[in-house]
Amino acid sequence: MIYGLAAALGWGVADFGAAVVGRRLGSLPTVVIAQVAGLLTLLVIVLVVRPAWDLSPGVVAGIAANGVIAAAAYLLLYRSLEMGPVALVSPIVAAYAVITIALAIVFLGEALPGIVLAGALVTVAGVVLTSTDLRQLGRPGRSRQTGLRYALGSMALFGVATFLLGFYSQEVGWLPSLTLSRISTTTVLVVVGLLVRPPIRRAAAGAVLGAVVVGIADVLGGAAYARGTELGFVSVVSAASATFTLLPVTGGVIFLKERPALSQGVGVLLVVAGLLMLGLGG
Repeated sequence: MIYGLAAALGWGVADFGAAVVGRRLGSLPTVVIAQVAGLLTLLVIVLVVRPAWDLSPGVVAGIAANGVIAAAAYLLLYRSLEMGPVALVSPIVAAYAVITIALAIVFLGEALPGIVLAGALVTVAGVVLTSTDLRQLGRPGRSRQTGLRYALGSMALFGVATFLLGFYSQEVGWLPSLTLSRISTTTVLVVVGLLVRPPIRRAAAGAVLGAVVVGIADVLGGAAYARGTELGFVSVVSAASATFTLLPVTGGVIFLKERPALSQGVGVLLVVAGLLMLGLGG
């Protein structure tokens, strides 16, 4: 539970920072810089801890494949944070915990108390409301709605990626799993960046440091999550980590002056309530 909350802190800071930096640098430069910075941070930890690397080729391939899934999730996440309000995007993405918990129940046989299952249902209901601005029904789509669609895709991919990270952390240890996954993720994102070659906005050069901070916070959150799942239940740690949405939602409303529609505000409250139920149940 403690590791899950530590992951929530890291991911919450990273989400809000990505929303701010991404609007200055662009989503792709931000995610590439952040991932490179995060990987370098992780490699320093590897040099200090010196974990065992007794991994079979099949496990290495599985972890690498999970890194590709995570890369796609990050691309969609940073794009959604650039386009949509962080106070809406973050709760949607945080609902990845519902998918992770379901996978943990099915494939790992983890038993959960009733409050966790109830929290999952409340979270799903909140996601539906959050992703639909009732004021825009029947009107032409806007970039905000496109951003929310990206967020839904990111949520689904992160649900799978976090489950697999937890699974492999239990199998071979948190640090080898996280490191190999991040190497794969960063490689994919760097290749995408080189192929697309997005322009970095001249006025936003100073935001590069912000992207570095985002990457460090994100990988530290990932480290806490992986370590927690190595020691305990994937479902419980993912439930606690999903409460990271409280930070970017609060930051979006207070600092970015975001004003969601009433229906979306209710959706956010439901998502937050559902995630808190998940955390309490863990």
